[in-house]
Amino acid sequence: MKEELIELKSEDGLYLKGILWLGIENPVSTVLLIHGLGEYGGRYEHVANKFIDEGFNVVAYDQRGHGKSDGKRGHTPSQDHLLNDLELFITYCTEKLKQPLVLYGHSFGGNVLCTFLLKRDTSKIKAAIISSAWLRLAFEPPSFKVTLAKIMNFLWPSFTQKNDIDSADLTYVDELNRKYVTDKLVHSKISASLFLNAFNSAKWCLDNAKKLKTDSLIIHGQDDPIVSLDGSKKLHQDSTCSEIKIWSETKHEPHNDQRNKEVISFVISWIKNKI
Repeated sequence: MKEELIELKSEDGLYLKGILWLGIENPVSTVLLIHGLGEYGGRYEHVANKFIDEGFNVVAYDQRGHGKSDGKRGHTPSQDHLLNDLELFITYCTEKLKQPLVLYGHSFGGNVLCTFLLKRDTSKIKAAIISSAWLRLAFEPPSFKVTLAKIMNFLWPSFTQKNDIDSADLTYVDELNRKYVTDKLVHSKISASLFLNAFNSAKWCLDNAKKLKTDSLIIHGQDDPIVSLDGSKKLHQDSTCSEIKIWSETKHEPHNDQRNKEVISFVISWIKNKI
């Protein structure tokens, strides 16, 4: 597997970092990975390896304010900034690699992906994997907290607090959860703006699920204590071109949990049937 580093400049001048993992000479498709809140693209190298073994190329990037990319940790000025960043990498993948493109978004990345699929031009996207997407939180924030976020977004949108993610809620694999805590590129920040944009986008996506036109596989862990399974179920129920797979004995990160090999193999098989 050959690895190349990517650096693209956002519309507002941030340098966004990514990784291209190249496999065989004539790959069947390119998979673009969109990571979750507080993490970064490099956490998906083991997922990329599985895809490479099955004849794919893989690109992962660090969203603004995450990993090695520029920007205040855990902050975005708007949801459109995140969508424009994603569009940069979609263009990179289609122009450089010239293969059918599949998007794979997890958690907060799933929120960004869903918003993109429902609001932007999807003509370059062959299929999508929507993993444990932030569409409904497992414990919806009290109304006063949402009101406070709105006030802070007006007064000080880049104000950050801890995101309160408990590493024990990620998977049933204790070793992986400990690595998350000690990983220097993982952070625990979320700004008022990022929270409010993601929260509002999640509600909008569920209200507009019927607009989904891209073949999509929705996956979710049955025991997810961070993001509600009900959000994924509703997205599937209200759209006409999605399939859903719920994984038992699985928490928030299906690709990392104790059934990860089954999850990734299932995803790869599904993609191959769509391209």
